[in-house]
Amino acid sequence: MTIYTYNLKLQAQGRIVVPTDVRTELGVQEGDELILVKEDFGYRMTSRRLLAESLYGSLQKAEDDFLDFTQELLDDRKAEADRKSW
Repeated sequence: MTIYTYNLKLQAQGRIVVPTDVRTELGVQEGDELILVKEDFGYRMTSRRLLAESLYGSLQKAEDDFLDFTQELLDDRKAEADRKSW
């Protein structure tokens, strides 16, 4: 993995200019929101899309065994209805 560093200058009202290649890689354009994530070693800036992609699959039980929250909720509701004899 290649590490790139950028020197950003803090402007009036705390604004910074995000370099064009970074905006392109993040897939953002003017008006889009960025997310600043505080981590143990500093901060990371990302887009909503990249953050969602990084979290996708993090709720897996095991390889090839995904949690299905919708099915789990439906099963719970069905079991509750069966107990109440509806």
